Amino acid sequence: MAVSYPKFGEKVVAKVIDMKGDCTIGMQKGDEFELSLHKCGDFCGYFYHNIFNWISLLQLGGNSPFGDDPDTIVWECPNAQNRVKIELKRVKE
Repeated sequence: MAVSYPKFGEKVVAKVIDMKGDCTIGMQKGDEFELSLHKCGDFCGYFYHNIFNWISLLQLGGNSPFGDDPDTIVWECPNAQNRVKIELKRVKE
């Protein structure tokens, strides 16, 4: 079955920007994942669960309450043993 994701809101990309330890599913620094309300792809489900609301915020036009860039949020993995840090970024197309 072919899967089709509807165009809905803005594109959101998660980029792995730092790591402490080894990601349990093998994500590496520099990896990028397109995420949305519908799409989590090969991204970690455990991590996705924690950032779902931030993805929604960026996808639907809300602004990041953190830092100077309203299109970017930096977040760390909930796995305290293997901290993967990502940058969630709204990409306006």
